[in-house]
Amino acid sequence: MGRAALWVALPPTLWILFGSRLASFGTDSAHAYWNVWRSGPYALPPGSPDAFNYSPAFAQAIYPLTLLPWPVFLTVWSALLAGALAWLLWPLPSRWRWLVLAYAAPPALLIGNIEAFLAVAAVIGMRRPSAWAFPLLTKITPGLGPIWFAVRREWRSAAVAVLGTVLVVLVSIAISPALWIQWWDFVLGSPTPPTQAHYPPLALRLVLAVGVVVWGALRGWRGAVAVAMVLAMPLWSSGVLVLLAALPRLRSGGRPAQA
Repeated sequence: MGRAALWVALPPTLWILFGSRLASFGTDSAHAYWNVWRSGPYALPPGSPDAFNYSPAFAQAIYPLTLLPWPVFLTVWSALLAGALAWLLWPLPSRWRWLVLAYAAPPALLIGNIEAFLAVAAVIGMRRPSAWAFPLLTKITPGLGPIWFAVRREWRSAAVAVLGTVLVVLVSIAISPALWIQWWDFVLGSPTPPTQAHYPPLALRLVLAVGVVVWGALRGWRGAVAVAMVLAMPLWSSGVLVLLAALPRLRSGGRPAQA
């Protein structure tokens, strides 16, 4: 009965979602990534359309994709996001898998932000700690993997996560040191957007996020990492919930999970 009700509620939910986002379509995250080298990574002020908020390393990594025409870029980017979500949710029982995907995919694809990729990095990072370089060099604050490893005294994994990130930074600085100075100034000069005024402040959310990670690490519950990453996101919106798509694989290790 609950599953049937969710299927019935899905069409109006998607109608409202697309109706509310279509006016800003093309100025959301995906377009900012595509436009980063056309306007310059930090030429646009924080909070403005197409502003790029991530480290130079991420801008350099996606450079080949930004050479594509916008419609082609959007198609490729959307396919990558959809593939990431499908992979994350596949361990769910089939009767729930497609329903959860139907709710998770449209907002993720419409906005085009990297939450689905962050969720993939969290899953992979549990076995390949260097994958934590991705969240640390994009959203920064959700890069909680090293804390998880440190609490569990998995010192080698913690060192790999940190040193892997440092190595990427050093390579990126060698390519363009000036960009890192610009990014640092950009981060320090970024005011809190007005849209965040009604959310708990980031400092408080970070304390809660670290507490959740420590609790999960002590109990061996890897799903706590995904919950903590939601809390630790620098800017909150409904899109941060896409990070919870990591739960099926974090909980099951890739085996079929309970709904």
